[in-house]
Amino acid sequence: MKVLDRYICREIAGPFLIGVVGFIMVMTVDLLFTMADLIINKGVPLWALLKLLIYKLPSILVMTFPVSTLFATAMALGRLARDNEIIALRTSGISLFRITLPIIIIGALVSLASYYINEEIVPQANFISTNIIRQIIYKQPLPEVKDNIFFKDAYNRYYYVKHVNLKNKTMENIMVYEVTDEHFPRLILAQQASFEGRVWHLFQGIIHNYDERGYLKYEAGFSDLNLNVADDLLGYTQDKTSQDMDSNELKKMIQMLGKGGGSTYAFQTELLMKYSIPMTCFVFALIGIPFSLPSPRSGRTWGLLVTIVFMFTFYVFASVFRSLGKGGLLPPATAAFTPQLVFAAIGGFLLWREGRN
Repeated sequence: MKVLDRYICREIAGPFLIGVVGFIMVMTVDLLFTMADLIINKGVPLWALLKLLIYKLPSILVMTFPVSTLFATAMALGRLARDNEIIALRTSGISLFRITLPIIIIGALVSLASYYINEEIVPQANFISTNIIRQIIYKQPLPEVKDNIFFKDAYNRYYYVKHVNLKNKTMENIMVYEVTDEHFPRLILAQQASFEGRVWHLFQGIIHNYDERGYLKYEAGFSDLNLNVADDLLGYTQDKTSQDMDSNELKKMIQMLGKGGGSTYAFQTELLMKYSIPMTCFVFALIGIPFSLPSPRSGRTWGLLVTIVFMFTFYVFASVFRSLGKGGLLPPATAAFTPQLVFAAIGGFLLWREGRN
């Protein structure tokens, strides 16, 4: 790493860390007010709220990375511009792109870190925090799973399970009967089964249909049968939302809904945004460079103003496209990546134009 690169990295490191800490504090203010109310008025123990705050931090951290990158870019280049260091470097023959290359690389590295945290840590942390809210704060225990009980779903199916093993996600001696237009329900028996979310995998079973007098009309054996249930009946996954799922879980949900004929626009959009959201750090670094340099006429920089304006403009833009994608009005890929690509194109063009001056 050359002297110039180390110098630029030191200039951006301080504002970036300050931005992360500062924006985390700002974003947790509302949560802290809510926690104070729960402690005073509802008697929720302090340790439970501290645990909730800890598990909320990963998702908050990911949200602060793009804004902190833009803030650090604006502050670092603004300081260099005020002291005429950028003019001195460009006068000595160093191009603007070469001066700002460390900032672009840092933006890309922060994007990679954001992707890792958002994929590996945030889903599980969100899931745990949701359970903390249900179990401790709102006193709603998780569904209790028992052997030898019946369940019913919205499709007029009734389920009976002799034994459930939650650790291995397996079941033994399963009976499912479906109420149809015929005189008697169709009956499905299986010796063993495994489950994955809302899909039950039945093994070594028999299907029975009966005529109007109750005699067996049809019988067929099967070695493997997949059954899509209407709800996560036994509470195995405690109803994970898309924010609680990683990419693999979202892909499985999309595949399952697709087989059942359900709409997958919302989950496809959420899946692609797992990749597009981390890109925002790189985009903000790229677009922050030209707007953080001094104006040729006024000689002033607009660091803080640029941070605020671009932060709100981008997130409003991204929110609108996200809603359009989840509603099926735009293809999921278009909805997920258009804001990043548009802002990256604007930043790249402005950087190229500034470098020619």
